[in-house]
Amino acid sequence: MEMSTRELFEVSTNIMFIAIMWWVTVSIFRRYRETRYLPALLVGSSFFVLGFIFAPLLGLARLIMQRWPDIAGLGAQEAATWYRLVSIITGNAFVIGLFLFAVFTRQVFRPGKASSLFLLIFIGIFLIGSSDLIFMFEEKPIAISWVARLEIKVVFFIGAILNWSWLAYESLSRWWIYRKQLREESELDPLVVNRFLLWGLAGVSYIIATFVTLLFVPYEAIQPLSLTLIKQLCILAFAIFSYLSWSPPEWFKQIISKVRAVQA
Repeated sequence: MEMSTRELFEVSTNIMFIAIMWWVTVSIFRRYRETRYLPALLVGSSFFVLGFIFAPLLGLARLIMQRWPDIAGLGAQEAATWYRLVSIITGNAFVIGLFLFAVFTRQVFRPGKASSLFLLIFIGIFLIGSSDLIFMFEEKPIAISWVARLEIKVVFFIGAILNWSWLAYESLSRWWIYRKQLREESELDPLVVNRFLLWGLAGVSYIIATFVTLLFVPYEAIQPLSLTLIKQLCILAFAIFSYLSWSPPEWFKQIISKVRAVQA
């Protein structure tokens, strides 16, 4: 089957996303093995679920849909058991990966705060609840294709936006505070300060991707090319910002050091 330009672009960006997620996951788990730092385990687990489980299975599901398009018209009982299993694992891996990011955000920025615990529970109910609702009320429970009714989309939308907005807000706020201190104190590590900026931008990237996926194309059988480009580029931007944040290469470290030297 010949691939269109749109499909080729999606496949290329998805492969890059998976490769970066794998690299970042291994890098973080190596760091956790050395430090036994709980936040490293949490964020590494998030990347593992998204990069090793969700993204590959999502690509497999889309490949199946292209190879056997009639499967989308089958009900839950008629669809192949293995295909339903792939859909269930894919959908739940996605929401679990997102929820682990929320747990990480609380552990790093608001540990022990009752308000942050309430927000974490709230996000978990909306994320995990939306996944369960798809399989409880839909006759064709094909996860992540978003053929579910609008109410379920809204439930997921609230949880996902709250999750990424919380992550982005905490990271960018902390970067702004440390950025001012970095001008006066040489003890701060500029690479760590820059990590807050990059991690916040990663959250912003996925906020945009979520808006595009859930608001602009909830019932579109064929997504407009412009929206596809925006969504895929934002997802890829999330991976790149994550890579520079959690596993920065030497050339990037040198850039940060030179910038810091010039400022000093």
